[in-house]
Amino acid sequence: MKELFKNVVDLKTSHEMFKNPAYSYSVSGRWITPKSDIVKYLQFFFIYIDFARISSVFGSTAEPSAFYGGRVYDAKKSLTQNQIDILYRKKINLALTLTNHFYSAELYGQNQSFLDKYHRKGNVIICTSDELARMIRKDFPLYHIRASIIKNLNSVAKVRKAFELYDDVVIPMDMNDDDEFLESVPEKDRIMLFANAACAYNCPSRVCYPEISKFNQAKTDKVRCKKQELGLLEYAFYFFNVEKFHDMGFSNFKLIPTKLFGSYLKSSAQ
Repeated sequence: MKELFKNVVDLKTSHEMFKNPAYSYSVSGRWITPKSDIVKYLQFFFIYIDFARISSVFGSTAEPSAFYGGRVYDAKKSLTQNQIDILYRKKINLALTLTNHFYSAELYGQNQSFLDKYHRKGNVIICTSDELARMIRKDFPLYHIRASIIKNLNSVAKVRKAFELYDDVVIPMDMNDDDEFLESVPEKDRIMLFANAACAYNCPSRVCYPEISKFNQAKTDKVRCKKQELGLLEYAFYFFNVEKFHDMGFSNFKLIPTKLFGSYLKSSAQ
């Protein structure tokens, strides 16, 4: 049975387990700025992993899309073309968070040039809408299509169904504590677990996800969120036992930035 915090570890004493060369990480670009050195950004916020194990950076680009979701779109916190080109040279792929709940044929038509611009082997589209995923699969076959955490694939049946459309799937953070589920879920090489977590981990509402989708498509002018009301943190505060997950058969993980980095980790290793 699931018991929240069961598989949480202390980063200060457990950060070395994140350096296993068998792991692959997709990491967040949510705190990037147009002037950021993308390599230094990744080395700074994800100091506790090996840079070579970063397979992709997920987030938005400076070019807007009505299909962005998960976070309110902000061009000033998005990847520039120069930063993306550097990632490509470093053999790191781009993962676009097209996790908006709402799909329409009209919006899809308006996003053809956007999708074509980043269409290359290795790049990832993260989707919540099955309709969007199907259209991208048909028209842009080079993309790797990933089912978003927002789909809440919290049962083996849901995961199996998602595998019919998606190349791989992201499991909700709270399911990281359900050992029975993790052991029984199939095709673990097609599953991505969050290796750390913020407010989404123990938020009972998650009302912000559809609200952000509405906001990014100008269907509302404000976003409801329970974060402040519940005293939840936006930056990564919880870290999971990736060593245990690897023993279960998992090796693909997602990471978001934490404030616990730099000299903190260096001093703890001495």
